[in-house]
Amino acid sequence: MALPNFLIVGAAKSGTTSLYHYLRQHPQVFMPEQIKETLFFCGLTARHFPGPGGHYADRAVETWEAYKQFFGDAGACIARGEACVAYLYFHRASIARILEHLGRDVKIVIALRNPVDRAYSNYLHHVRDGIEPLALEEALASAPQRQAEGWWWGFQYVDLGRYYEQVKAYWDTFGGEQIQVLLYEELAADTAGVVQRLFEFLEVEGTFRPHLSLRYNATGVPRHKRLHELIVKPNPIKEAAKKVLPARLRGYLRTRYYQDYLVKPALSSKTRNRLAAAYREDVLKLQALIQRDLSPWLGDPHEWR
Repeated sequence: MALPNFLIVGAAKSGTTSLYHYLRQHPQVFMPEQIKETLFFCGLTARHFPGPGGHYADRAVETWEAYKQFFGDAGACIARGEACVAYLYFHRASIARILEHLGRDVKIVIALRNPVDRAYSNYLHHVRDGIEPLALEEALASAPQRQAEGWWWGFQYVDLGRYYEQVKAYWDTFGGEQIQVLLYEELAADTAGVVQRLFEFLEVEGTFRPHLSLRYNATGVPRHKRLHELIVKPNPIKEAAKKVLPARLRGYLRTRYYQDYLVKPALSSKTRNRLAAAYREDVLKLQALIQRDLSPWLGDPHEWR
């Protein structure tokens, strides 16, 4: 049976959902259509998160036999993979299970984003989904308590952006030649160019041009509260739509709604500067490790307080 030979491991809110959809269009690439994030290699399930957000793991795949079935239709595809952002944050467990089941030859794609912007986007993601009740600063301060109470790991907004140890663990295990680091900022500015470089990394036909017009899993605050509740909360209209609209069409409509009808309030300069200062040492170490210019992530040192 064909098994994955590449994994997109994160970070959360760094464009992995868009990469998943762009890659799936390539005739030589196979990624499961039924599910984007299996959580198999990190071993997490909804049972690990009895607090808010645990539903994100409702479809977690727990056994190797069940996991392999998702790749039963991979056929002769050159590149076969999965995208799961938890694999970066939970790198210790994930790497151990990747080695156990796939070995060391698997290619690793790591998408990263300015950690300040990533944290804010993650916060807005939970606001969008109706599970974040607090203002941003309160939510940031509540991270230790939420972790103790079993909230979903994505509520650790700041800690998720400390990339250095996460990336280094993969770097030390698989080697830099088997790792492709993609920056969200580059993906946003030159989507086609980044996707073409990824095709080259995966050794598939580089002349293929996927459709790149949609930006997937966008976050923000809804313009129309009632319309948003109809889309994200259980209700009779939503259940009726499921019976008459194909899943692919429902997914497209949801993506267009997220992209076109959510707004992202500006992050206050005070919070941005405070977070940039907190991330500074980690960013500098990461920059040296991956040999990429991350100076835009450092912010303005004259504004730090």
